[in-house]
Amino acid sequence: MELSNPMNLRLSLITAALLPLLGAPIAANADDSDLERIVVTGDFQRESIQTLSASASLFSEDEINQRGASYLDEMLGSTANVNFASGASRGRYIQIRGVGLRSQFVDPINPSVGLVIDGINYSGLGGSSLLFDIDQVEIYRGPQGTRFGADGMAGMIQMGSAKATSDPSLKLQVGAGTYNTREAGIAASTGLTDDTSARVSYFRRKSDGYVDNLYLNDETQNQDEQVARFKINSQLTKHLNTELNLHYIDINNGYDAFTLDNSRNSVADEPGQDNQESYAIGVKNTYTGFDAFDLNLNLSAIDTELLYSFDEDWVCNDTSEPKLCAAGLHPDGYSSTDLYSRDRDDQSVDLQFNSKTGNWVAGIYYQNRDVDLERQYTWLASPFSSTYETSNVAVYGQVATPIGPKTTLITGLRVEQYQGDYTDSNGFIQDTDDVMVGGKIALEYQVIDRTMIYTSITRGYKAGGINSEALAKAKDEGLNLSADFFQQHTSFDPEYLWSGEFGVKGSSLDDKFTLRLAAFYMHRDDIQLKAWQVEGQQFTGYVDNASSGSNYGLEVEGSYQLTDNLFLTGSAGYLNTEIDDFVTQSGLNQDGREQAQSPKYQYAFTARYNFTSELYGMIGVEGKDDYYFSDSHNSQAPSSNLVNLSFGYESDMWAVRAWAHNVFDETVPTRGFEFGNDPQDGYTTHTYTQLGEPRVAGVTFTLNL
Repeated sequence: MELSNPMNLRLSLITAALLPLLGAPIAANADDSDLERIVVTGDFQRESIQTLSASASLFSEDEINQRGASYLDEMLGSTANVNFASGASRGRYIQIRGVGLRSQFVDPINPSVGLVIDGINYSGLGGSSLLFDIDQVEIYRGPQGTRFGADGMAGMIQMGSAKATSDPSLKLQVGAGTYNTREAGIAASTGLTDDTSARVSYFRRKSDGYVDNLYLNDETQNQDEQVARFKINSQLTKHLNTELNLHYIDINNGYDAFTLDNSRNSVADEPGQDNQESYAIGVKNTYTGFDAFDLNLNLSAIDTELLYSFDEDWVCNDTSEPKLCAAGLHPDGYSSTDLYSRDRDDQSVDLQFNSKTGNWVAGIYYQNRDVDLERQYTWLASPFSSTYETSNVAVYGQVATPIGPKTTLITGLRVEQYQGDYTDSNGFIQDTDDVMVGGKIALEYQVIDRTMIYTSITRGYKAGGINSEALAKAKDEGLNLSADFFQQHTSFDPEYLWSGEFGVKGSSLDDKFTLRLAAFYMHRDDIQLKAWQVEGQQFTGYVDNASSGSNYGLEVEGSYQLTDNLFLTGSAGYLNTEIDDFVTQSGLNQDGREQAQSPKYQYAFTARYNFTSELYGMIGVEGKDDYYFSDSHNSQAPSSNLVNLSFGYESDMWAVRAWAHNVFDETVPTRGFEFGNDPQDGYTTHTYTQLGEPRVAGVTFTLNL
């Protein structure tokens, strides 16, 4: 171990001071083969999460199963500085370090946090995040501008399903839980020839949900979700490998989340739906026959139909039920529904060249996305329809350059042209054309074996877009002041995010202790913020560009095997955010306020104790600070602290697990609005919230053959 250089000495002292904080020995000398084998692909190559020069979290299939999770939002509480919003049947809108979407209504939008499943880009389709037979979930925090481009400004989530194996295998899973929850899944792999293997899986989950509709005497927030996947991997020739992935996702969920008294008892007479049906195909081709590089050609396509609707007034209109449908709830005929039907088609091509030594990559990427929308709204004379077709072409490259025996310089660049063409039934034709540049510069320094530090500067971006509601409002209102305002907000500009990050990663010689720590500062230029204009009970949403914003904080994750039978894991995040120079249409000055969905702290801690080699028990606590629901008003979600339990028996071939989430039944809002929606009090402004998961429990049985 060389410490003669003063810089080496200072850096080693930093890591030496950090690692003993949790009582772990520091490895002074170890072979690289002993490094923690948690493999991720966030920097174009397969490497340990302990050597990646970025802040990332990873969940294995075992961790997902032990928690009793069937959907991604049930895992996010274990992750530093990652939050989510509902406003739908599931928490499918994700924010990383305070950056991300919270909802989608009329306007076509671009995601800030991307989602990739088996190499297929599902960004903006968060309902696809079902976890059965998912082998690994990777969450990358901070801009992913070089690798993922416009969909990864705040971060990226990658999910990979279990691999196809030539050895025959079979997995069966059944489960039952509170709220009449039941689920069943099956997955099987086998070899078809000496060079070809296949895997097929199917999973379905049904639940009554957490809302009782007293008027309809029904569970109108019910869940009915299913996913089927087929994977075939073939070594076609000595140098050519092809993997085919086929996905089918069918979500038929009720949506009846908001009530005038913020309870789980609805009286809506026309509850909504939150449905998704997706067919997807992905083909990965890898050719290794060239001397200087390997060639990867990835093709994918998704065909999706989405239906999202809700009862806008949330109440019934039935004079025969005066207790539930009180007189005065529908003055002047106020009773309305809103329905959004989308047909979305995506196609992408990624041609990538990778050096044999793994020190450089270059590629060309093309994606086309076509979204057709029809909106049926009570206050519209006829349905509104629009078409928004976007295409983006990018060239990218990254080089890892050794600049010393322990130091590597990583430089990456991505240049992307993003074009959008918009038309609608009001006769508007708009187009956007943006050229955006992102990239990464990082230094990785191996202080001592099994301990590295890194520092990086990254730039991410998100494309601009069209405010179709503002276009319609400008037309409908003629030449008054409101129309003049919306004529100035028919579109919005791209947003750029600069991030500086410093990280430390290390593990002990015996692998009983691991630590990952990151400190970051992010500056957002032309920050895209959702705003609303409220006129009576009609709401007009639009995206506006504030001048800038800043986000900085800390993230720490670690694990420690305290004894042979006691294993501890934990994470913590600190986040400070600020909006600069933003005034809402209502005149509310948000300059200097925290950004929405940005709790100052988040934490999670889990302890697992093995009573025997098969029998275990787990307790987990997780929490977050209060945070603002929106940038356009100042209503807040309260702080929360949840307890989760799990007990299980695991043998070589089968396992049974009993689990409970939110053991003390804490009320946790997952979406909130501030406006008046109750005619009985003169439409006085209130905060209305959608409530997250209450106390739930269940038992899951898994058989592996």
